[in-house]
Amino acid sequence: CDRIVYKMNQTRREVSAVYIDMINRRHELLPHWTKNDGHDHVFIFSDQGMNFFPEWRDYIPKSLFIVTEALTPKCGPSCFNPWKDFVVPGHTDYFRYRRMAQFNLPTEQRTLLFNFHGRHPGLNDLYKKNFVRGNIMRVFDGLEGVSVGGFTDDYFERMGASHFCLVPMGTSSWTNHLYEAFFAGCIPVILSDGFQVPFENTLDWPSFSIKWPMTDVSMDLYNFLKSTPLYLLRQMKAAVDANACWFDWHETLKPGESCSPYLGILKE
Repeated sequence: CDRIVYKMNQTRREVSAVYIDMINRRHELLPHWTKNDGHDHVFIFSDQGMNFFPEWRDYIPKSLFIVTEALTPKCGPSCFNPWKDFVVPGHTDYFRYRRMAQFNLPTEQRTLLFNFHGRHPGLNDLYKKNFVRGNIMRVFDGLEGVSVGGFTDDYFERMGASHFCLVPMGTSSWTNHLYEAFFAGCIPVILSDGFQVPFENTLDWPSFSIKWPMTDVSMDLYNFLKSTPLYLLRQMKAAVDANACWFDWHETLKPGESCSPYLGILKE
């Protein structure tokens, strides 16, 4: 097991050089590589990590990849092979996880239908072409029971008071807003057509989340969510809480554990 830690502000060329040097020195640094020509070696890539090592096709094409997204921008489906690679949840830091859990209100005490607070075209140049987040602001801002906008000091409270949390695509198909929703007890509404959820063969995602076409961020979505009966809100919220442990990287896997992201990886 070897951990590569990048220096701040390294260029893609510099990051690639680190990987290439490691593979070129594989007899020294990866003594088991030659047994199966790298088939049994695992590489972990975080957000858009494949783009920082585009030469992977030449150096590690047969190895296993653990990634946070199945569709990497400017790389596409070729960067993810379902027969050997798999998606894992993104990491929510301990402080945010604990704070969100503190504001996780029961269904009956939640006063907001849904919320989204984060980067959008009006705040960040990287999101100027993100029509999903732009439409969220344009369509839902000011509606009854809705809280949307940029960053806010009471973000955790708003999530904990919402029945649903919108999860629009970010600069790529995935976003950590999905995993934050679980700790706030907020039913995630995924607005990213290319988002492949983790552990999809293990978890019953339709029981605790909604996937809505990202091209239809309209009043249809608002009316659909508003029409959800109270019994179903309770049921889905309970399922969200029950499945939050699958995204909690802060608890180590204990003997007999039946719910953990580490167990999810082993099942994959």
